[in-house]
Amino acid sequence: MKLLIFSDNHRDREAIREMLDKNPGFIHQISLGDSEMRESELTELNIYGVKGNYPFEPKFPKDMTLDFEGIRVFLTHGHLFSVKLGLSSLLNHCLYNDIQIACFGHTHQAMIKEIEGVLFINPGSLSRTRLFSKASYAILEITEKAIEATIKSLDGDIIYTYQKNR
Repeated sequence: MKLLIFSDNHRDREAIREMLDKNPGFIHQISLGDSEMRESELTELNIYGVKGNYPFEPKFPKDMTLDFEGIRVFLTHGHLFSVKLGLSSLLNHCLYNDIQIACFGHTHQAMIKEIEGVLFINPGSLSRTRLFSKASYAILEITEKAIEATIKSLDGDIIYTYQKNR
């Protein structure tokens, strides 16, 4: 199962179109919030996900847990877990709920990091970057043999990669 994951595009529809054009054929296209777009706009593009902290968010849930190939993936914007202050609150949630992968946004800073057996993926911001970063998104692939995660810039550069055999 392959997931195309982005966050924090803040009404930048062109960035979404560019990401989708460069990555055709994904069944799961996920927004981690702060899209500031109407729900109908996102669902017409076959995008679902969670709501962020902006008041103009679609009526998506505040978080979501999905199961892919026996791996539990938690989706959240991150603000309710204070991710700008660290990952301890989100880590505790994942450990308590037997979640192996947590995908979040909010910080506008791309990262892939494993802590205590939980893989954290932040795709960065699709449009409003911070601290010299580039507009970016993530690709997560889960198979019965491995978990692979890649964060790419809209320019096509690979920013982070992760691979772990199961």
